[in-house]
Amino acid sequence: MISKKFITSSFVYSVIGALPLATGFVLLPFYTGYLSTSDFGMLGIYIIFSQLIQILFNFGLDNFIPLSYIDNKDNPTKQRESLSTATVSLIILGIFLITTLYFFGNPIFGAINDMLYHNKGLIFFPWGFMSIVTAFFNSMFKSYTNLLIYQQRPLKYFWMNIFNFAITIGISLTGIYLYPYELIGPMWGRLLSGVGIFVVSFTFFIFEFGISFNKILLRPIFKFCYPLVLYAIIIWIVGNIDHFIIPHYLDFRSVGIFDFAIKCTLIIDFFQNGLTSAIQPKIYNIWKDQNLRESTPEVNRYYNGYTAITLIVLPLFLIVIPTLVPFVVTKPDYDKSFVFLAILSVGFASRGLFTMYISPISYFKKTHLLPGIFIISAILQITLNLILIKHFGLMGAVWTCFIVKIAQVILLYFATRKIFKFKYNRFKQIYLPLTYTVILIMLEYIVPVNLRIYSYIGQFVIIATLISFLYRKELKMLLAQKFW
Repeated sequence: MISKKFITSSFVYSVIGALPLATGFVLLPFYTGYLSTSDFGMLGIYIIFSQLIQILFNFGLDNFIPLSYIDNKDNPTKQRESLSTATVSLIILGIFLITTLYFFGNPIFGAINDMLYHNKGLIFFPWGFMSIVTAFFNSMFKSYTNLLIYQQRPLKYFWMNIFNFAITIGISLTGIYLYPYELIGPMWGRLLSGVGIFVVSFTFFIFEFGISFNKILLRPIFKFCYPLVLYAIIIWIVGNIDHFIIPHYLDFRSVGIFDFAIKCTLIIDFFQNGLTSAIQPKIYNIWKDQNLRESTPEVNRYYNGYTAITLIVLPLFLIVIPTLVPFVVTKPDYDKSFVFLAILSVGFASRGLFTMYISPISYFKKTHLLPGIFIISAILQITLNLILIKHFGLMGAVWTCFIVKIAQVILLYFATRKIFKFKYNRFKQIYLPLTYTVILIMLEYIVPVNLRIYSYIGQFVIIATLISFLYRKELKMLLAQKFW
């Protein structure tokens, strides 16, 4: 049963785990105030490029390390050897990729600019190369903080993320004020904060697990990780390729407007990632202790709670963001982003099913299934973007995001039902999110823009009422507990 203590810990993981990415949201008023809309769009593309390179640096080790920690928890010697080998591998791979991209990055960027942006686009030196080095530093931090979640060490997790948040904000703001209307501040802020978190993370890794390298372990590490790398690259394509297609048809100013809308929805993404971080270690331990390959009521309660909390958050997001953000982001260009928020956000209603279907793939090490699933998603993403952006502008990119999220859930279902037997409450996991989605989309095209705030308030009342009815037993049990 989900307890109040679990809800409290989930809240902590949600908020604190969001801080590394939330820095971009906190800095939005300064970015939008001191950068042109076009430069803001360019900054978004450099950050997205850095995320792609971080995938290559991590090479799936940020997933392997915590799972190896759990798998070998009864054998500390093997655990230390496995985690240390993975960490050293991350460093070696990082040095190799940085050196390689230093020599070949500029020609690659030049070819992209020539093909897509008529030589008026991205530059490799200094911003592209700085993005690469930043990605290397961040990869170590991500691997270590993922491990802290599975070690159930929330206090250390808290301070690691607070440290990252504080130095990124501090250095970035200093740079913005010293060099306004340029990319110097944002780019150096990310790079120098990356240096700090790398040093701290790597030091803790060495202190806890030492330095060792067993090449015999490389084969099982590679076997587990390479599908995750392919999967992550494809996910990157699905989530970010629109930023590179938009300026081909429109301009970098349009990228800035779209990127601003996406950054607003990151609040939902951060929150859901925190929930996932809170529930997955518990679910994996249940599966391991009970040797399960099918759904149980105990595990389903976590997924049901995940979906219910998400559906409560979505209308609140649509009420709060368009109301408060204009007080801190004053450029008229960014007001155009708010019309995209409803369709962008409602796609997150399917995340409960997404998490339920993808968890067995990771736990049972069936990661070879992921590339095929998401190659289809990537093809769909690129095809729809090319067609819809050309004909409908930014709204085409918005609808593509929504459609692809739904397609991913369907594809995952057909893949994972072969390795895990799912039995769950369809009203809570399918019909309730579907009802909210239909209501939101219908009202979005009926209610005038200036009255939509009242529509979102009504949606909140409706979904809260439905959840109160469907979860009445769970709520009674929850209210009868103590928080600690």
